[in-house]
Amino acid sequence: MRARLSGRRSILLGTVGLAAAAGYGAARLAETVVRPGMPISDLTPGKAVSGPIGFGLAGLGSARFVPASRRGAPFLLHVWATWCSPCLHELPGLAAFMKAWGPDCPVVPVAVSSGSPEEIHAFLERNDVTGLPVWAVVEDDLKAWCGDRARAIPVTFLIDDAGCIRATAEGALDWAAPGAPAALRRLFAAMRA
Repeated sequence: MRARLSGRRSILLGTVGLAAAAGYGAARLAETVVRPGMPISDLTPGKAVSGPIGFGLAGLGSARFVPASRRGAPFLLHVWATWCSPCLHELPGLAAFMKAWGPDCPVVPVAVSSGSPEEIHAFLERNDVTGLPVWAVVEDDLKAWCGDRARAIPVTFLIDDAGCIRATAEGALDWAAPGAPAALRRLFAAMRA
């Protein structure tokens, strides 16, 4: 009888230990997912590392947008995906940033490998992300333009007035940081000088 109780105690203690370890691991994972991203002010333009942007984006109701139409003014191309957990944490901040900036916001968010624009829109609604434009890009078009190497998602490209990549931020940006809009304005002003 004593051996049977000892075995049960070991199983119980082992189960409690595993649960505690799993809880600690989940808490550490949650910490890494919700940390603010890189400050926008850390984006530093270098020399052009791509040709001019040449692909188009698909939007709701068969809408099309050609980022090359923004030539003449720098902008950020923010690539995210519906299957990306860090993206889901970042999107509300991006939507708030874009809303605060206004209709001429120089950020173009685009979903990759995430389905149709209608599926992307439904995903945003299910997750209470409002005010974010819905654009989708074909993964092969994106890879051909920015180089055929794997990139972390989310990724933000700083695009110059000729449509070329001048900086890349892999991972989330801290859209909610105090002074983020001013930092982006300073960055664009420096690129124009």
